[in-house]
Amino acid sequence: MSSQTTTVNTGSQYFVNTNTAKVFLGGEISRQEAYVNNSTYNPVLLPAGTVMGRITASDRVVPCSAYATDGSQQPIGVLIDDLSLAAGSSAPVGIAVGGRVAQDQLVFFPTSNGQTIETVSGTRRMKDLIMANTQLILIPSTEMTDFDNS
Repeated sequence: MSSQTTTVNTGSQYFVNTNTAKVFLGGEISRQEAYVNNSTYNPVLLPAGTVMGRITASDRVVPCSAYATDGSQQPIGVLIDDLSLAAGSSAPVGIAVGGRVAQDQLVFFPTSNGQTIETVSGTRRMKDLIMANTQLILIPSTEMTDFDNS
Protein backbone atom coordinates (compact mmCIF):
# COMPACT_ATOMS: atom_id res chain seq x y z
CA MET A 1 0.00 0.00 0.00
CA SER A 2 1.33 3.43 -0.80
CA SER A 3 1.25 6.28 1.68
CA GLN A 4 2.23 9.92 1.72
CA THR A 5 3.61 12.02 4.56
CA THR A 6 3.95 15.78 4.46
CA THR A 7 7.36 16.77 5.83
CA VAL A 8 7.32 20.50 5.09
CA ASN A 9 4.42 22.86 4.41
CA THR A 10 5.41 26.52 4.72
CA GLY A 11 2.83 27.94 2.35
CA SER A 12 5.42 28.47 -0.36
CA GLN A 13 7.13 25.08 -0.05
CA TYR A 14 5.46 21.70 0.17
CA PHE A 15 7.47 18.49 0.53
CA VAL A 16 5.79 15.10 0.51
CA ASN A 17 7.47 11.74 1.08
CA THR A 18 5.77 8.98 -0.86
CA ASN A 19 6.16 5.35 0.18
CA THR A 20 5.23 2.88 -2.56
CA ALA A 21 6.59 -0.20 -0.80
CA LYS A 22 4.60 -3.37 -1.33
CA VAL A 23 3.65 -5.84 1.40
CA PHE A 24 3.10 -8.76 -0.98
CA LEU A 25 5.79 -9.49 -3.54
CA GLY A 26 4.28 -12.42 -5.42
CA GLY A 27 2.86 -15.92 -5.21
CA GLU A 28 0.15 -14.93 -2.75
CA ILE A 29 -2.07 -17.68 -1.34
CA SER A 30 -4.98 -16.36 0.68
CA ARG A 31 -8.13 -17.35 2.47
CA GLN A 32 -11.10 -15.46 3.84
CA GLU A 33 -11.80 -15.24 7.57
CA ALA A 34 -14.42 -13.40 9.61
CA TYR A 35 -13.07 -10.58 11.78
CA VAL A 36 -15.31 -9.53 14.67
CA ASN A 37 -14.59 -6.30 16.50
CA ASN A 38 -16.26 -7.09 19.81
CA SER A 39 -13.46 -7.34 22.36
CA THR A 40 -13.34 -3.67 23.40
CA TYR A 41 -16.21 -2.13 21.44
CA ASN A 42 -13.94 0.57 20.07
CA PRO A 43 -13.43 1.23 16.37
CA VAL A 44 -10.46 -0.62 14.91
CA LEU A 45 -8.10 0.27 12.07
CA LEU A 46 -5.66 -2.43 11.01
CA PRO A 47 -3.27 -1.72 8.13
CA ALA A 48 -2.43 -4.22 5.39
CA GLY A 49 0.50 -6.31 6.54
CA THR A 50 -0.83 -6.82 10.08
CA VAL A 51 0.23 -10.24 11.37
CA MET A 52 -2.88 -12.17 12.43
CA GLY A 53 -3.45 -14.93 14.98
CA ARG A 54 -6.41 -17.00 16.18
CA ILE A 55 -7.89 -17.32 19.67
CA THR A 56 -8.04 -21.06 20.27
CA ALA A 57 -11.19 -21.20 22.45
CA SER A 58 -13.40 -18.99 20.24
CA ASP A 59 -11.75 -19.60 16.83
CA ARG A 60 -11.76 -15.80 16.29
CA VAL A 61 -9.13 -14.12 14.14
CA VAL A 62 -7.33 -11.25 15.90
CA PRO A 63 -4.02 -9.41 15.52
CA CYS A 64 -1.20 -11.71 16.59
CA SER A 65 0.52 -10.83 19.87
CA ALA A 66 3.71 -12.52 21.04
CA TYR A 67 2.62 -11.72 24.61
CA ALA A 68 -0.80 -13.44 24.40
CA THR A 69 -1.57 -16.79 26.03
CA ASP A 70 -4.89 -17.55 24.33
CA GLY A 71 -3.50 -19.03 21.10
CA SER A 72 -3.27 -15.72 19.25
CA GLN A 73 0.48 -15.65 19.90
CA GLN A 74 0.78 -18.08 16.99
CA PRO A 75 0.70 -16.29 13.59
CA ILE A 76 -1.72 -17.70 11.01
CA GLY A 77 -1.16 -15.17 8.21
CA VAL A 78 -0.98 -11.53 7.18
CA LEU A 79 -3.87 -9.13 6.55
CA ILE A 80 -4.11 -8.38 2.81
CA ASP A 81 -6.02 -5.06 2.85
CA ASP A 82 -6.53 -2.26 5.35
CA LEU A 83 -9.39 -3.00 7.75
CA SER A 84 -11.56 -0.31 9.31
CA LEU A 85 -14.43 -1.48 11.50
CA ALA A 86 -16.86 0.36 13.75
CA ALA A 87 -17.45 -0.82 17.30
CA GLY A 88 -19.26 -4.16 17.45
CA SER A 89 -19.03 -4.77 13.69
CA SER A 90 -17.77 -7.76 11.78
CA ALA A 91 -16.43 -8.17 8.27
CA PRO A 92 -14.82 -10.79 6.06
CA VAL A 93 -11.08 -10.22 5.68
CA GLY A 94 -8.49 -11.65 3.34
CA ILE A 95 -5.48 -13.21 5.02
CA ALA A 96 -2.38 -14.22 3.09
CA VAL A 97 -1.17 -17.63 4.25
CA GLY A 98 1.42 -18.17 1.53
CA GLY A 99 3.66 -16.27 -0.86
CA ARG A 100 6.48 -13.75 -0.66
CA VAL A 101 6.10 -10.93 1.88
CA ALA A 102 8.30 -7.89 2.48
CA GLN A 103 9.56 -8.47 6.01
CA ASP A 104 9.91 -4.75 6.78
CA GLN A 105 6.24 -4.12 5.87
CA LEU A 106 4.82 -6.45 8.54
CA VAL A 107 2.84 -4.77 11.31
CA PHE A 108 2.21 -5.99 14.83
CA PHE A 109 -0.85 -4.51 16.53
CA PRO A 110 -1.05 -2.63 18.75
CA THR A 111 2.08 -0.87 17.61
CA SER A 112 2.54 0.60 21.10
CA ASN A 113 3.72 -2.70 22.64
CA GLY A 114 6.99 -2.75 20.69
CA GLN A 115 6.64 -6.11 18.94
CA THR A 116 8.77 -6.81 15.90
CA ILE A 117 9.63 -9.91 13.89
CA GLU A 118 12.53 -10.38 16.33
CA THR A 119 10.23 -10.56 19.40
CA VAL A 120 10.40 -13.95 21.12
CA SER A 121 7.15 -15.83 21.78
CA GLY A 122 7.72 -18.92 23.88
CA THR A 123 11.09 -20.10 22.60
CA ARG A 124 10.96 -18.81 19.00
CA ARG A 125 11.20 -15.47 17.24
CA MET A 126 8.06 -14.21 15.50
CA LYS A 127 9.75 -14.36 12.07
CA ASP A 128 10.43 -18.08 12.59
CA LEU A 129 6.86 -18.70 13.80
CA ILE A 130 5.41 -16.92 10.75
CA MET A 131 7.39 -19.10 8.36
CA ALA A 132 6.76 -22.29 10.39
CA ASN A 133 2.98 -21.79 10.76
CA THR A 134 2.27 -20.55 7.23
CA GLN A 135 3.62 -20.84 3.71
CA LEU A 136 4.82 -17.23 3.81
CA ILE A 137 8.39 -16.48 2.79
CA LEU A 138 9.76 -13.34 4.46
CA ILE A 139 11.93 -11.29 2.13
CA PRO A 140 14.36 -9.22 4.23
CA SER A 141 14.96 -6.39 1.74
CA THR A 142 14.08 -5.26 -1.74
CA GLU A 143 15.36 -7.75 -4.26
CA MET A 144 16.39 -6.75 -7.72
CA THR A 145 13.73 -8.85 -9.43
CA ASP A 146 10.82 -8.03 -11.69
CA PHE A 147 8.21 -8.92 -9.05
CA ASP A 148 8.97 -6.20 -6.51
CA ASN A 149 10.36 -3.57 -8.86
CA SER A 150 7.49 -3.42 -11.35
